[in-house]
Amino acid sequence: MLPPNETIEGLRTADVFSCMLAELPWKSLQTYIQANSQLCKQCLIGGYRMEPKHRKRFEVVLLKEAERNEFSASFCNPIFAQWYPVHEALYRKLEDYFHSDEYKAYRQEQGLAEDAYVLPADKFTAVFTVEDLEKWRTLLCFSPLLLSQEQIAEVMKSAGGNESLLKRVRDMEAHLEVSRQENARLTAENDRFRSQAESGSGELLELRKAKRDLTAERDLLLGKFDASQADNRRLRQALSEKDDEVQTKMQLATSQVQQEKIRLDGAIAKLEKDASDWRVRYEQQRAEYRDLKDQGAQAEIVLAQERARLADRDRKLQEFANFADLILSRMDWTQAGKNMHLPASMQRQFNSVLKKLNYEAANGVPALDASLGVFWENLMALEKTLVDQVAHSDTLEVATGSAEEFWEGLKENFDDVLIGLEARLMLLKLIREIFYTALDAETLEAAKLPAAAFTKSSK
Repeated sequence: MLPPNETIEGLRTADVFSCMLAELPWKSLQTYIQANSQLCKQCLIGGYRMEPKHRKRFEVVLLKEAERNEFSASFCNPIFAQWYPVHEALYRKLEDYFHSDEYKAYRQEQGLAEDAYVLPADKFTAVFTVEDLEKWRTLLCFSPLLLSQEQIAEVMKSAGGNESLLKRVRDMEAHLEVSRQENARLTAENDRFRSQAESGSGELLELRKAKRDLTAERDLLLGKFDASQADNRRLRQALSEKDDEVQTKMQLATSQVQQEKIRLDGAIAKLEKDASDWRVRYEQQRAEYRDLKDQGAQAEIVLAQERARLADRDRKLQEFANFADLILSRMDWTQAGKNMHLPASMQRQFNSVLKKLNYEAANGVPALDASLGVFWENLMALEKTLVDQVAHSDTLEVATGSAEEFWEGLKENFDDVLIGLEARLMLLKLIREIFYTALDAETLEAAKLPAAAFTKSSK
């Protein structure tokens, strides 16, 4: 790299720096700018974005900043480090040599430092070409490569003698790049047109098929239209005939409506007269209803009195109905049995009857626990149950499991029924003795039951 404040005649560092910036890939240039916050701030002043379309502005800002720093190594080296690997052919030639054993031996022979980079005359002649002149000018200005005065003169000589040629080469390269871009655009556009043509051919086939379908559909619709026209004419004729028929019916209906109206007017007048008569009758009925309502209130009072009287009568009838039970409930059955002097068989029956009675808690005296009728029905219920079981024995034997078990279970029921029959026979005899022997007609007519020979009070 050229030492500070050292210039080469015919070589403008600013031009070389501009060429180096122009050859940097956009990604590398963007990375360098974003890595320097102050430089990035200057580039984005005015609302610019970090986009490729603003590259020229960013290159101008970098050039001004490099001139302000007098193209110092600290400012230019990072840019050169991004530019150097881009030119791969020249980069590979120089790097392969500088990292070879040949250069290591040459450096030791010449007593050069490890970070010194020089090219012997033969090696310079081997790698230097006029086509890479712009690159060598960049290397001359910004790389750590140290060239001899002869080598610098060779570079500048080639630059001076071939400046016009280089300019034409650059112009041709620029024109070639524009041509490449135009060729790529035209190729893409040609492909697009070809695709559109192919698509258009397919669409044309589809349109032709659609045309055939539409033609067939049109013919079908025309046939349907003609048929519908014929149907329309037929319907119009039928409609006209129907209109005439409707007009005739309307005239007839109008005449009938007029007659019906006259009839209804007469009926309405008659109904209005009937309504007036019914209104008069209604008022009369209301007056009669008020009278009947008053009579009903009086009848309710009389009915309440009669219901009270009937209730009192029912109570007395109930007392009369329980008169015989009252008599039996007051009997001293033990004393009655003794006084009756029953024979031995009757005595056993009487004792069986006593076993069927419930003993009351008071004094341990046996007595009936219900009315005579209920007691009698209970005795008959047991008898009916036994008869039903015997009548359905064929079914009940199967349900029980065996005939032996079934009839064994009825043994006690037979005994209970026999006792019940004896009890009912005994009761009939007792009732007959009581009502036809112990009591007379005068006793039954008394308001209260007197103390008889068989009552507890006579003991």
